[in-house]
Amino acid sequence: MRMSPAKRILLNLVAAVYVVILVFPVVFMFLNAIRSEGEIMSSPVGLPHVVTGENFREIFQESTFMANLRNSFAVSGLTVLLTILVTTPAGYAMSRFRFRGKRLFSTWLLATQAFPGIVMVLGVFMLFRTYGLLNSYLGLVIMHTSFSIPFSVWLLKGFFDRIPVALEEAAMIDGCGRAHALLRIVAPLAVPGLLGVGTFSFLLSWNEFFFALVINRADALFTLPVFLSRFLGVGGMVRWGPLCAAALLATVPALVLFMLGQRYLVSGLTGGAVK
Repeated sequence: MRMSPAKRILLNLVAAVYVVILVFPVVFMFLNAIRSEGEIMSSPVGLPHVVTGENFREIFQESTFMANLRNSFAVSGLTVLLTILVTTPAGYAMSRFRFRGKRLFSTWLLATQAFPGIVMVLGVFMLFRTYGLLNSYLGLVIMHTSFSIPFSVWLLKGFFDRIPVALEEAAMIDGCGRAHALLRIVAPLAVPGLLGVGTFSFLLSWNEFFFALVINRADALFTLPVFLSRFLGVGGMVRWGPLCAAALLATVPALVLFMLGQRYLVSGLTGGAVK
């Protein structure tokens, strides 16, 4: 069915407004990152009259930005690895096996997404203190992984459902066990799903602030979101220049990851697998 010219124009206008709303914060951060603090205070929204790199120099040379950047990469990378290791067999089992309580378990996975994490902060803090997981990468990685597991299991289950069982059966007839069939046959075909899980868990861990602040109280272990919050309230005023520069740099890894992985997320899953 062909779309009328008026409807097409209306949809294009709506899409253009939506894109502007999404892009504006990034443009705002970039412009203020290359402006002086005085110019920002006199005109918060505007083009720079004099381009300066002082804000970037300050966060690199006079702050712990690089150390906090390494912390974020370490925590997010370990979260991605642990999430994939846990959810791949879990999603495969949900897709291929029938077992008692499967429907209840599926409902529980969905139900966990309905509860805000803040309601369990006291219990998590006391539990982690008991087992010595406070002020450590491991405690934060476990916390972030627990947040990403329910959605990731459902995502991988959907990908595994679309992979023909005949491929595994053919491999097992040739002497391949269930685990080897998962690793050698199913997992390579589920690469788009694994990339989706990796992207989701990375972004979740990269942007998470509250538990990163509660679990790790040492300055040397702060991740980027906690580091960025330190620019607020210093001397009773917001330091917009360094804050925008650091926030702009903090968005680069997530943006690059999405640009590199988006073609896999929309590619066909089993195209050409069965001749």
